[in-house]
Amino acid sequence: MPTLADLFNLDPNVERLTLLPRLRGSLPSDPGSELKGSVMLKGTGMESRYMPDVIAPKVLYDFIRAVKAPGRAARGEALDEEEALNTALNMFGGGLATSGGTPLGSLGMGARVGGKTIRELLYGDKPNLTPAEKSAITRFEKELKVPAVRRREEMRATGGDIIRPTEGMVFINEIGLRPEALVDKRLVPVMGDLSAAGGTVSQIAGVPLSKDAFQQGGRRYSLIKPNVEQKVAWASEPSAASSKVANLNAYPDEDVLGIFVGMGPESINFSHHMTDPLLAQLPAIQPSKDAYKQFNQAVREVWTKDKNTGERRYPFKNFPGIDSPNIEELITKGTDEYAPGALRTAIADKMSDAKFRNMGFPRWEDTAKAMSEPGLKQGFGGQTIFKAIPGSSIVTPDFTHRSYSAGIPGEYVGGLINAKGEVTGVPADLLFSGMFKGMREAGKTEHGIARSMLLSHHGEKFTEQALDPLMRFLGY
Repeated sequence: MPTLADLFNLDPNVERLTLLPRLRGSLPSDPGSELKGSVMLKGTGMESRYMPDVIAPKVLYDFIRAVKAPGRAARGEALDEEEALNTALNMFGGGLATSGGTPLGSLGMGARVGGKTIRELLYGDKPNLTPAEKSAITRFEKELKVPAVRRREEMRATGGDIIRPTEGMVFINEIGLRPEALVDKRLVPVMGDLSAAGGTVSQIAGVPLSKDAFQQGGRRYSLIKPNVEQKVAWASEPSAASSKVANLNAYPDEDVLGIFVGMGPESINFSHHMTDPLLAQLPAIQPSKDAYKQFNQAVREVWTKDKNTGERRYPFKNFPGIDSPNIEELITKGTDEYAPGALRTAIADKMSDAKFRNMGFPRWEDTAKAMSEPGLKQGFGGQTIFKAIPGSSIVTPDFTHRSYSAGIPGEYVGGLINAKGEVTGVPADLLFSGMFKGMREAGKTEHGIARSMLLSHHGEKFTEQALDPLMRFLGY
């Protein structure tokens, strides 16, 4: 009498227990066993493809039936047998379509935010996700366990920005300036952030602000009616404003034009446009006491290099915290240890760190988007141009700006227009071609050139030769 081992080794009619699918017809007991090993389904033209004709063992078949209906219900769509098989195989540690132990259909389908699954929230109805996208889902699910993160994301999922025109803030109409108007003029770069002007913001990406934030900056500062009437074209903190006025005054016998050039997106951190709305989101999000403690300590540890000794300085070492009762005074007036712009930058920079976003602090990107002018680009300029007033000095603007108290005199003359008559920006190297050429040949990076335009005095006469490439860029 044959033993059980003999039967398994010798009798081809005994089907072995397995947790893996096998080819149809690979056992004599299967109908059509003459097709053993066939994996081709013949078609014509583009329909020809290789596809295994597989049979799942009963244990998997039963499992598929168990997971198929819930999967379809959760995703709101049909789940065919192949997808269900892949789901089941992933449960057992190896699938046909995905790798790892997480079922493809259930990834991001557990926790819901604003009535949507994590998968839907992040990627909509995208059918196939990359490994990085799957990791993002897993990471986000983990972050949602922090109560402040959950509150913030629930608000983000169900709301947007609320921005209304600022009452009483009036702008003059923009003036289109053809590029020929620049020829033989001395152009001086005036660096500015990408902030918007004219809006009062009460909600950002669904998160209500405890106090309105005001858009007052960027290149449209020169168009605010009180500034036009007072002939104040630009503004900054007193030391920076004085330096730029000296730059504009360096060419007393020439027609000097100040040219707005956009700085990087993070430059907005220096002004109230970021700290005001970031801090105003905190009451609604409610980060934990420990989160506040860690954030305040991180600001205290921000350091700068001493210009003379090269040693590290910690200007904010005595910072009382963003939850301090006098935080408003600190970010508008500063202290003997630091200027307000430096503190605003430190706070906004730290709040952009992933570490603090994951603790439930406001999202920097949402805030920057709400406070910036759409369409402005880093390194582009010419949307705003003003004529310098020779021999001038800084003034106190009649228009009150939340960040800047020192005005730079000038008369708004317009912004470059393209062939369609639209005010638009152009790459700065088209306006300052000689300066860019010299610095690039000296080995400066684009970042180094931008920094030099911000901190040093520059001025270049615009020539007929420089006009041709500018005209081509603008479509003339």
